[in-house]
Amino acid sequence: MKSSSAKKEISQEGQTGRGRWLVVVVVSLAIFLDTVDVSIVNIALPNLQHDLHLSTTDLQWVQGIYVLTYAGFMLLGGRAADLLGRRCIFLLGAALFGLSALAGGLAPNGGVLILTRGAQGIGAALTMPSAVSILTTTFAEGPERNKALGIFSSIAGVGFTCGLVLGGVLTSFVSWHWIFFVNVPIALLILLLARVVVPEGQAAADPQSYDLAGAATATAGLLLLVYAVTQANEPGTTAVKTGGLIALALALLLCFIFIERRSRAPLMPFHIFQTSRLGAVCIVTFALIGAFFSFLFVCTLYLQDVLHYSPIAASLAMLPSSVISILTTRFLAPWLMNRFGMRSSCVLGMLSLLAGVALFLRIGANADFVGVILPSTILAQIGMAICVPTTSVAAVIGIEQTEQGLAAGLSGALGQAGGGILLAVTAAVVTVGTTSALRSASALSTQAQLSGYHAGLLVIVACAALGALVALFRMQK
Repeated sequence: MKSSSAKKEISQEGQTGRGRWLVVVVVSLAIFLDTVDVSIVNIALPNLQHDLHLSTTDLQWVQGIYVLTYAGFMLLGGRAADLLGRRCIFLLGAALFGLSALAGGLAPNGGVLILTRGAQGIGAALTMPSAVSILTTTFAEGPERNKALGIFSSIAGVGFTCGLVLGGVLTSFVSWHWIFFVNVPIALLILLLARVVVPEGQAAADPQSYDLAGAATATAGLLLLVYAVTQANEPGTTAVKTGGLIALALALLLCFIFIERRSRAPLMPFHIFQTSRLGAVCIVTFALIGAFFSFLFVCTLYLQDVLHYSPIAASLAMLPSSVISILTTRFLAPWLMNRFGMRSSCVLGMLSLLAGVALFLRIGANADFVGVILPSTILAQIGMAICVPTTSVAAVIGIEQTEQGLAAGLSGALGQAGGGILLAVTAAVVTVGTTSALRSASALSTQAQLSGYHAGLLVIVACAALGALVALFRMQK
């Protein structure tokens, strides 16, 4: 009997082990959905700009509002996952993402499209921190958690690659509307599988306030700050108006800090920063996502507007680097973390991204695919592929189980905020650089565009360098 009982226990453990890895597969569909969306929309940006008559400043809002609402509500999403149950919030976010994507595909103009992108960002803000906290509470600290997060992050590379291919095909042969419709069946698949495979997760015994005031002031402050930056160069905008908008944005962000210090259930309890690693991870993630998103923005516009690549040609140009990033995330990143630790892995990743962006400064009116475009995109993607799983693991080390969602949400929120803010700054610098060059009597349109892109790339280089320095001097091993 004893032997039979032991065998039964072993069998149950085996099923539990297999079940855990099935959870990884299902939860990873969420990051697949997110990265498919990012890359598929990025490839379609020039078409969206032409069809919806958007300026470069307006165009950045298509991606910018997505990452800003993502950032502003991610803390709320992470905290709600801890308090209400991780699967519940995971499913809610996936449903909102799918519905918003459907609405985006039906959008008749740029204004409606931007609103639906904001709603998609809120859906992602609910889904992603709950997905990460599901994984970090399913696997204990160590090689297994690193492997699980490595798989999760490698699926991001798969999604990004699929988005490149689908973006090129759909934009060229069907319509840009379908780049949003394609998200709907993926969201439905997540909803069907997660209810069966993913455990609910422990909700707080005594649910507290969800700090909606904190979420509202953080999101409003970020959106207003980006709006102030992007509108600074618009006709009729004065320095007084821009300064007033920036001051109001900063006031809202200060209100957010005040609310967090006084709230009984804050979105961002400051005690969580007692581990110096988390604070450094948040800064590195801010620089990482900001630099990478901005690089993609400039790269896509350069390929299609200067080199006149079709959407399919542009997606194929970026495809090799995306495939390499999948292998990097799946195999190299976990090996680096286990062998050299979090700090060294992050520094290496940020330096790779920095090198890729710096190399792209060599772009000119004629294409040098082998000498510039291919190696620069490969280096940038490798840097991203190393840093994403590394920062995900580093953010939750030493964090209590009840605050895993909060830590994951905080790191992700700062990353998305970096994406929105630096994308706005880069777009503004590109616009100023291009406009200034056009005022020169000897400057041609292509030369002016290149001047703007070079100025924007210098901003991205500075951001990537900051991330590398913070990783080197502030992150624990």
